[in-house]
Amino acid sequence: MTWWCSAQGVAWTWAWRPYPGVWLFVLAIMAWYAWRRRRWAIPVGAGRTAAFLSGVVVLWLASDWPVGTLGAGYLLSVHTLQYVLYSLAAPPLLLAGVPPRRVLAAAAASPGWRRAFRFAAHPLVALATFNLVLFVSHAPPVVDALRTSQAGSFVMDMAWLVGGLALWWPIFAPVPDVSRLTPPWKLGYLFVSTILPTVPSAFFVFADYPIYGLYELAPRVYDIPARSDQLVAGLTMKIAGDVAAWSAMIVIFFRWVRAEHDVDRRERAARAVAGAEG
Repeated sequence: MTWWCSAQGVAWTWAWRPYPGVWLFVLAIMAWYAWRRRRWAIPVGAGRTAAFLSGVVVLWLASDWPVGTLGAGYLLSVHTLQYVLYSLAAPPLLLAGVPPRRVLAAAAASPGWRRAFRFAAHPLVALATFNLVLFVSHAPPVVDALRTSQAGSFVMDMAWLVGGLALWWPIFAPVPDVSRLTPPWKLGYLFVSTILPTVPSAFFVFADYPIYGLYELAPRVYDIPARSDQLVAGLTMKIAGDVAAWSAMIVIFFRWVRAEHDVDRRERAARAVAGAEG
């Protein structure tokens, strides 16, 4: 029984392949969220629920056939797409689905949790974790070794998810009790997060030969050359990664501007009332 996508060395076909491990993984996340919703003392809005479920759907699409199968053993470009989905698309949606007040309540109830949340929200810790996962999981010996087994491929996928959660935690953690970043710092943090991923993407684009033996020797899909596949992988990593970060930066910027406008409006209203009473 094949539980998780891994390199198999057989010719690619569009015949559907079942991966029960992927389904159990997705169902376990959904069951956890449903259980936590019942235990949380505050209602969870439809928007947060939709965000969390969207994140679960992204994880499912990244893990199951055909994306998971193609990425695990056929196309480096799809492997890179999986990385983007696991690290940059799913984590912000999953974190957005958790009510901030629940995080604050957990932090208030336990000094240990408060220290852990604040440590994880430190921008240097988050960036170090994210980039460490990025570079280690894309080292040729690691990819060539892990992708050939179901367990290894699962470990790589989960490492991407953990790295993504680490990256986005300082952005979605509540302010100021847990997060150390104000909106201007969040903008700078996200900009910095786009710099180091340029290194592996540049290797993919400018290398004169395929970097990974796994994808170089994999059965060809529609006769796509390994070098062309690697070029697309580099462009995918850079462009998709920048789109995710800059999209979040745009949202943060306009929310920041709106919040500042609301503060100014309340202050003007308060001064007008004080002037009228005087």
